Amino acid sequence: MACGQFLLCPTDVKGQNPDCSRAPHIASNSFGGGQGRDLLWPVFDAWEAAGILIVFSNGNSGPWCGTANSHADSPQVIGVGGTASDDTLYVRSSVGPSVYGTLKPDIAAPGVDVLSAYHLADDSYYTMSGTSMAAPHVAGAIAILLGQRAGMSLDEVKGLLSEGSEKKLGLTGQNCGGIREDEFPNHAYGGGRISVLRSLQLLQSETS
Repeated sequence: MACGQFLLCPTDVKGQNPDCSRAPHIASNSFGGGQGRDLLWPVFDAWEAAGILIVFSNGNSGPWCGTANSHADSPQVIGVGGTASDDTLYVRSSVGPSVYGTLKPDIAAPGVDVLSAYHLADDSYYTMSGTSMAAPHVAGAIAILLGQRAGMSLDEVKGLLSEGSEKKLGLTGQNCGGIREDEFPNHAYGGGRISVLRSLQLLQSETS
């Protein structure tokens, strides 16, 4: 909760002199576990009211249906599944529907063998896999879209990501929630695998 408050209105290193103008436009998160955990929903409400778009990795409890984890299962966030370079679903990517019966993930992004910052040193990198590698791709895509049109809502951003996404994706043979994986949106890939260029072109066509 304290971390959520800091992002909403950052302070100096001593916890003083809060400056809400320094709040981020996007909060990308790769923590959680379990399902149906609503402890942080008041934080999400505050972030949403401040115009902060919330991204969460969907979890690595797949490939079975109904494995979408908290806090990606919240309706206030963009839950992100993971894909491999051949556009198949990452084998452990959590799959919907959520415990609330909603579609999760909302979108998918590369999450296998991704060069990632690592904790051993400030300049340490490691090749890793998981939806925690996929969520930052979506945060980056959103940052590009917001650079074109600031102040978009969660639904507007999700719509652009989904409409512009790649939909020729590998099938696992599961029809989670009664939706086939070649129908979109579905509970494996959400709206599809992100295509930043296509989503940006869609946005530019709307503003031209």
